[in-house]
Amino acid sequence: MVDDHAMNITHVIRGDDHKINAFKQKQIYEAMNWKLPEFAHIPLIHSESGSKLSKRDKASTIDDYIKLGILSDALRNYLLRLGWSHKDKEIFNLEESIKLFDLKGIGKSPSKLDMSRILSMNEHYIKNINEKELFQLLKDYCQKFKKKIDNSREKTLLKSMNFLKNKAKTLDDIYQNAQYILNDVVKISSEDLKLLDASSKKILKDFLSEYEKMTKITKEFLEKIVNRLIDKHKTNFKGIGQPLRVALTGSKYGPGLYNIILSLDKNEIIKRLEMIK
Repeated sequence: MVDDHAMNITHVIRGDDHKINAFKQKQIYEAMNWKLPEFAHIPLIHSESGSKLSKRDKASTIDDYIKLGILSDALRNYLLRLGWSHKDKEIFNLEESIKLFDLKGIGKSPSKLDMSRILSMNEHYIKNINEKELFQLLKDYCQKFKKKIDNSREKTLLKSMNFLKNKAKTLDDIYQNAQYILNDVVKISSEDLKLLDASSKKILKDFLSEYEKMTKITKEFLEKIVNRLIDKHKTNFKGIGQPLRVALTGSKYGPGLYNIILSLDKNEIIKRLEMIK
């Protein structure tokens, strides 16, 4: 109370489990002849199991969410909508949050923290943020929680943000999608290595033979090569794309095949394909 008075606090907004304290504090304010702030006691936030949110829950502090790769704007927007509403609006920028928020819009029932909803909100912000800004956020995130991004990789990463962010729910997802750019050596898991059988290696060899002849590398020309290989090897796109993705990134999952090829230097593509014997 002394701190609140000294800092000219006008509103005390807290969980309704502190309601009983307000009566004692009101008496002290009046005894000291201090101006009484506005008190608002709002429903608590519960965990997904329905219990009071605590440190035992997976993510209960701001730092926990930062480590997961949740953007500050996404978390702000989620928390704003947690137990409060304004018509049917879901997305609020900072200015709208300040302008529209009021205590009258807060519901009377406790809200449950929903991690899937947080990730969904974060995915929306990742998709819609300026890509240069997103790259800077990724760069800062990697320096704090992963490893510093090498300067030589920055240009490739920046131009690849438009597809690396696809289906990414967190900054960590983008980081995982970008492993084939961040690392020189492609590490293929034993499970994915099984996909590179004799017929797959023949496909890689044939692709490399045509790829090396290309002077202008575009998606259109790459599609023609892949279609010719589909006909030649009597397979489908997956039959061509999967071994190529494994050879170039080390995994059968990840960004689209053409995005991968176009994002890497031609010599790097050749080097990685030649490594598969």
